[in-house]
Amino acid sequence: MRLKDSSEPAPRRGEEGGAAPTQPLQKSPQVSRISASVANSMLSQWHYLGPVHGIIVAYGHREGCCVFTNCRSYNFEGAQQGRVLELARMVGSPGHPWAMSSLMAVTVRLVKRDFPDVIFLVTYADLEHHTGKVYEAAGWGRDGERKGHHKFLASIDGVAVSYRTLWDYHKTENMEKLIAIYGPRISFRPTCPKRRYVKWLK
Repeated sequence: MRLKDSSEPAPRRGEEGGAAPTQPLQKSPQVSRISASVANSMLSQWHYLGPVHGIIVAYGHREGCCVFTNCRSYNFEGAQQGRVLELARMVGSPGHPWAMSSLMAVTVRLVKRDFPDVIFLVTYADLEHHTGKVYEAAGWGRDGERKGHHKFLASIDGVAVSYRTLWDYHKTENMEKLIAIYGPRISFRPTCPKRRYVKWLK
């Protein structure tokens, strides 16, 4: 795996957090189950939100990965009682020549094989960074659009951090409590709308 060289200029972000891939796009290299630590290493290097806490399963290869967690939507998780997983992150290395939708399609088949009780997958497209077209290319269905669930997006030491991560570590999303923990290291800015996509497995 190529390590990020701090002397290099920052690559242009692609649709899902990695650099814009070259054309024409190829099929994804062979995909297999990978450890949370390997997935988070890639996310730390290539995804604008960084690593994920509480990974249930991750699939990928040396150039990218898809990471799944418990679904954080009370509407979905409460109604389905653990039969839904959330695609929390996906990322590709800078300049990857394969289509992200190809990696997603293989990953969905592996989830269906490894988690036979899961009936569907859900994910959210952050409209500030991409339009969600890659989900549609991989066969996911658009399932509505919502305003930002949180009023603010947090950054720590200038690096964006999801509220999912803050909750997992501190069991709070309260701004005052987070400021008490991080002091001047943490800052907040308004969130943007998100678009929800669903992939049915049964």
